[in-house]
This record gives sequence, C-alpha cells and structure tokens, in this order.
Amino acid sequence: MNEFIHQIELSERDQAILAGDEGRAAQIALRVILKIAVMQDAKRLVDITSVHVGGSIYTGQASLKVIETLAEMGAKVCVPTSINAISIDRKRWKEQNIDPEFAGYADRLATAFEKMGAKPIFSCTPYVFPEVPKLGDDIVWAESNAIVYSNSVLGARTNRQGDFLDICAAIVGRAPYCGLHLEENRKGNFVINIPKLDNLDSSFYTVLGYLIGKHAGADIPVICGIEEKPNQENLKYLSSTLATSGAVGMFHMIGVTPEAPTLEAALGNKPATRTLNVTQEELLSVFEKLSTTKQEKLDLVLVGSPHFTLGDFAELAPLVDGKQVDAGCDFLITTSQYVYEQAQKSGYIKRIEAFGARISTDICLCMLNADMFPVSTRTAMTNSGKFAHYGPGLVGKDVSFGSLADCVNSAQVGKRIISRPQWLQ
Repeated sequence: MNEFIHQIELSERDQAILAGDEGRAAQIALRVILKIAVMQDAKRLVDITSVHVGGSIYTGQASLKVIETLAEMGAKVCVPTSINAISIDRKRWKEQNIDPEFAGYADRLATAFEKMGAKPIFSCTPYVFPEVPKLGDDIVWAESNAIVYSNSVLGARTNRQGDFLDICAAIVGRAPYCGLHLEENRKGNFVINIPKLDNLDSSFYTVLGYLIGKHAGADIPVICGIEEKPNQENLKYLSSTLATSGAVGMFHMIGVTPEAPTLEAALGNKPATRTLNVTQEELLSVFEKLSTTKQEKLDLVLVGSPHFTLGDFAELAPLVDGKQVDAGCDFLITTSQYVYEQAQKSGYIKRIEAFGARISTDICLCMLNADMFPVSTRTAMTNSGKFAHYGPGLVGKDVSFGSLADCVNSAQVGKRIISRPQWLQ
C-alpha cells in the first residue's frame, strides 16, 4: 500500500485512519478508496455528504463475505447512507418461488448493510425520498439511473461507481476527487436538438434516452428544444435509458439541469464538439426496436424499473379503473415500501389491485429471474426501456415495449397492443 500513498494528497484524518485510529474496518475501507483513486488518476480525496449503496444484490458468496466481514469488524457508516433494491421482497418472497437458501443469503447481505447503519430504503430511486443531496454536494451514489439523475437534475456530484467503493466511502466519508466531482468535467459538449413535438410522455423520454445513450460515448449530452418541462417520472425514465444504452453519467437539459440555465452555460462558453439533430423517424425506430418480439399472445406485464414512483401510480390508477387483467396474464409492479405506503394512503393501491395487478417491494425488475414465473410464461411486456434491454436475458422471455397505457390495454385482453406514440401523431 505504501507505494500508492505518495501519489495521493492525504488529509490529517486520512493519515489517522490509515494508522488505525478509527479501527481496522475504516483502515481497510480507505485503502480500497486510495487504490481506486490512483487508478482514476485522482490527486486527492473529497469529503462526501451521502452514499447510496448499489452492491446490495446477492451475486454470490464472495460479495456476501466482504460485506459481512466489514460489519463483523464493527464498521459504521459516517454519512447518511441508503441501500439500493435487494434481491428479494422480504415480505413476499415465499409466494414468488424464491429458493429459500438464496433468500437467506440475500437477506443476510441486506442485514449486514443495515448493521453498519445504512438505511433500508431498498430502492433504485433514492431521489424520491425526503432527504436528497443539494446542488454542489459531493456524494457517492451507485445505481446507474440514480447517478445520472443526481448529477443532472439535483446538481449533486457523483461518478459511476463499482461495488464496494460505495460502502467503503460510506465508512470513511471520502471519495476520489476526479471525474464528475470536478467542475471542469461537468460541462456539456454534445448538443442534441429535439424536433418540436407535443404530448410528451414517459415513453418519449425513455426512447430519447436510449437513442442519445447509443450516440453519446464518453460525451456529456446537452438536450435542447424540449418546451414542456418534464416531471420527475419523465426525468427518471430519461436517466435510466441514458445509462442503459450508453455509459452516460450526466446530461444537461436547458432550464432543467441547475448548471444549464442557458446553452452557453451548459457548454461552459465553448463550442460543442458535435451535434445530433434527432428526427421523428429515429425516435420511432428506437421505439420499435426496444421490442424483441411481435408475438400477439401476452402472458406477463412488468413495470417498475426504475421503481414505480407515486407519480407513476397516479398515472396508472385512472388507466385501470373499471378494467380487469385477463385471466391468462400476470401484471407485476415493483416499487419501494416508502412509495407503496404513499400510494396506499392516496387510494391508488386499492384501485390497481382491483384491476388484478400485484405489487412487490424491495426488489426491482432487474433482480427478477425465470424461476419466479410459470414455465408456460413465454412473452412479457413493459414500459421500461431498461427492462426491455435487459429483460430477455434476465427472465428468459421475449419482451415487448410500449407506453403504460399500452401495457394496461394489452393486459386487459391478454394480447400485445402497441399504439403509435401520441408524441408522433
């Protein structure tokens, strides 16, 4: 380790932690951070104000061993820390054909994070909770959509993180000072011009994000031409697909991103390095290609990746009123317990369950697997661009993509119904 230390400027507290003054767990955590800092060419570390841990999905004994060992050593988080969605629904896993041994390991992983003081929100949308970072805060958030959202909508500063860096940062309150933590690295350079369109909904932002992500590479997109101010749900879906089809960690949207009141400010008063003029034809092509099947029969509808928000429930409830899911079709929504309780108080849950949908908390669509559904289940549908991308590999089913209204209409008759998007009419 000594060969790395001289490459990083250490604070007095850093040196004390390395000397063991805050315990063995903190010492190990800081060593991990310093090694990563060297690989990222950071010259020093930065104090952080919050962490969202992404390594909460059980992927095997190795990851469980690391987290349980830190907890057993007495590690405690020193900044507000929340936990991403986990691999099981703690209340309903027995009903979902989850292997008890797997469920036990998944629960142990979540418990170890809780033991260290992390808050069990079990959600991939930490930005809908009461305590969120402020403009300019340096944070360490994992979960790809949350990273994009925090940088681009909240104006907080985080890089795309790998597992273990997040919990190590939570233990010592420090992170490598590089990448999107630096002011000069947060300027946009790739201008995206959007044609004038009306009736923009979440499917538009899903498609737009997926299209931009495929073109962006390492650039920071600057989105121009959207006249309707997007709501939280639209920005959630945009953030999600930007990080699904590409490696985007931040975007600027004029008038939405705090650092982008004008195009000039978003670009840092420099010319763009390139421009993409989006066409309606390109948007329609992406919309259609997000589906991996054209089979008419529908067995399963899956929504809630990223987690359903209160706004999503508010949109869904009137769509399902007076309707019933077809007997041969399953309709599953994933969300956080926090949002579930909000939706329950608002009366949305009762209306949606009367439609025949079932709701699962703690887990997210991207934690699902084929064993959770009957062998006869062959085709699925979603309004999530992220799940349309990853779903076929995760659950072994062909997946169709459509708007939330398309999902409801299809579930009602047990057949795939996808309408031309309203924003293209």
